[in-house]
Amino acid sequence: MSLWKDYVHQPERDLWHDYEWGNVHWYCCGNPLEARALLDTVMQAVSPRSARELRKIVSRSDAVWNLPSPPYDSDGR
Repeated sequence: MSLWKDYVHQPERDLWHDYEWGNVHWYCCGNPLEARALLDTVMQAVSPRSARELRKIVSRSDAVWNLPSPPYDSDGR
């Protein structure tokens, strides 16, 4: 949950940059999109009550994910 929550709160929500070929960040910290997919699987596997509780928590981060990214500065950052 924390990986997905942290990812959606990043302003750029970049997964990688083309110039970062060979970036091994995900090997230690995980892929946020895979973490979100795992949360879907967990929500289907747990009891209906637990699934509702987890969906409520996950939906907060999903709402942030669906918001447009803030505008970039004129220098492209």
